[in-house]
Amino acid sequence: MRDDNPGLFGLSGSGQAHGVFEPARLTQARVRVGVSKTNLAAKVGVSAAAIGQYEAGVNSPRPDVLDRLAKTLNVRPGFFGVGRPLARIDTVNAHFRSLRSARVSDRQKALATATLVWELTFALERHVKLPEADLPAVEPGTAPSNAAALLRRHWDLPDGPVKHLVATAESRGIVVAVRPIGEIDAVDAFSVVIVDRPIIVTTPRRSENVFRHRFSIAHEIGHLLMHADSGEHSAAVEKEADEFAAAFLTPAASMDAALPQRIDLAALDRLGRTWGVSPHSLVRRMVERGRTTESSARRAYQRLAMVDDPAADPTSAYQGEVPTLLKKASDLAADYGAGVPALAEALKIGSRQVRDLLGEVDQRPVLRLVRDE
Repeated sequence: MRDDNPGLFGLSGSGQAHGVFEPARLTQARVRVGVSKTNLAAKVGVSAAAIGQYEAGVNSPRPDVLDRLAKTLNVRPGFFGVGRPLARIDTVNAHFRSLRSARVSDRQKALATATLVWELTFALERHVKLPEADLPAVEPGTAPSNAAALLRRHWDLPDGPVKHLVATAESRGIVVAVRPIGEIDAVDAFSVVIVDRPIIVTTPRRSENVFRHRFSIAHEIGHLLMHADSGEHSAAVEKEADEFAAAFLTPAASMDAALPQRIDLAALDRLGRTWGVSPHSLVRRMVERGRTTESSARRAYQRLAMVDDPAADPTSAYQGEVPTLLKKASDLAADYGAGVPALAEALKIGSRQVRDLLGEVDQRPVLRLVRDE
């Protein structure tokens, strides 16, 4: 783990005074909750220009304003201080699903979440050794199908279906997180590399159906492999990632032997359950392998739409597709005295937020004081 990039990190030496304000921290916290400078200013009782000056590093908020900022943005006041690793959202490249509908603010909000996931990963690695990222180098311009074959060889995957895709990715050092739709608006899934740590974030829109979830994860792995150093966002790049996912999950040679000679939805459903992909994906594969025509595929899609149940195969029924890396690391760290409260202190956020980032469902009731009237 490197921490020598001054453009990425906000680090302070041990000799710096406690409470020094880090402007990028305010931007990260504000963007993550999706509040504008104007609205934040109204909530904390300062001008919008003042918020802009805080984030630009022109001025620092007074202690009382800092406390109100922390309360409004649901972090501890110490969150805004220097002295711990910070991944600045303006230095990180990411690839997003739902590209056309995602506004810049949506992407920034998603990136702010990813940076906090990375910070949690970094905090855990002070106590637990996580798998190192293990993605092979891919030459620019490599065909998606060749990149998929390369990754299968590199990960020593047997011929046939990729069982437990998320568990496999996590064992190779890829952090996978599922975040609520409200937290990441208009972004179904995205991937990013922060200080050599690949991270994939997806939402229930993708994870509610295991086939869609697996394809999205494979799609994002394709981005990590082929486009990690590129900031390009285009339909062509998304198409390459789709082609990678199809080739990785359903290699051409295997499909040539397994696909029916004509469209048979019952046969495709059985085949899809074996390979962990949707019948829609297999119909597309039939077109690509010359087994059917585009017009026949369109009719098949229409028939599939009539019987489609997006919740028929919930991800939770496939344990190998539910992210567990961060939760297991947290459990192990807790055995050695570095539980959720210690992680919350390191990240300067609440324990409930840490549990949420870990994918835990916090069942504890929220207690509030009742005032006598």
